[in-house]
Amino acid sequence: MTARDTAPYPALSARYGDFFPDQPAARPRSECFGWGGGVLQVDRHGPPDAGVTVVLVHGAGGYGRMFAPLAAGLAAAGHEVLAPDMPGYGLSAAAWHQVDYGAWKRALLALIEAEYRHRPRPIVLLGASIGGYLAYLVAAESAWVRGLVATTLADPRDPVVQAALVRQPWMRAALWSLRPLSHLTRNLRVPVRWFTHMQRMSRDPALTALVCADPLGGGNRVPLGLLASLFDTAPALEPEQFLRCPVLMVHPACDDWTPVSISDRFFQRLAAPKQRVLLANCGHFPIEQPGLDQLRDALLPFVQRIATDVTSKPLT
Repeated sequence: MTARDTAPYPALSARYGDFFPDQPAARPRSECFGWGGGVLQVDRHGPPDAGVTVVLVHGAGGYGRMFAPLAAGLAAAGHEVLAPDMPGYGLSAAAWHQVDYGAWKRALLALIEAEYRHRPRPIVLLGASIGGYLAYLVAAESAWVRGLVATTLADPRDPVVQAALVRQPWMRAALWSLRPLSHLTRNLRVPVRWFTHMQRMSRDPALTALVCADPLGGGNRVPLGLLASLFDTAPALEPEQFLRCPVLMVHPACDDWTPVSISDRFFQRLAAPKQRVLLANCGHFPIEQPGLDQLRDALLPFVQRIATDVTSKPLT
């Protein structure tokens, strides 16, 4: 990767830390990573000699710098953290055909491959919101992922999930048309909040307003191809065949955007060792207590186990 002297994010991006007053201060190192489809902006946190690398995967309303408070907590525990901006979000500018769920998966696979080749050590993926399913897609294909954590595991191919994600019934009925329309409209970009329930991002109105106003995240404009690909990208392994790594689902208990019940539909099918933790009082973007403490108490031991388990047997 190529390092940048200063993080070029606008001041608005630092305001997410205001909602995590008990977290240590984040000190990300901003880098660029070139992959086959363009360049990713990546925040790197924590010690470079850590025993494990955690890769944070955002969804359709986020970007890497939004994760800085969570990354700071992991870094303080001695873990290295990477928080990339997926193509078309944050500071990762991209052509219309790369703002696509399949392209996001390929970008993450390339990032993980490069990280492992540079410093061989296990990778843990932590996906938030619809980034949880994206992290699953990557874990199903990467040889270096040794643990998967997700705040939601909602499969967008499931009509029940589509009903939760898409704002209007007529929009759901038109999902089949998005893929051909994306090729006709190409670089035409529409506000992502037109299509989905971005107003359900948080139980805190101030945080929801911040996300929706943030042009790098929930206030972003995206090509129709991203919306099309979200609903038709299949994993390399269906959950019944997934045995590649253990799975921890840390689901907000009061999520009225992607309720626990729709993530359970996918989670219960997983063949891998799995653990389910509900974050009390937390909405879709979890900031409430005691849920935040429950997140920490589940996440840190899970990551440490991954680091410890592989020290006795080298990855090949």
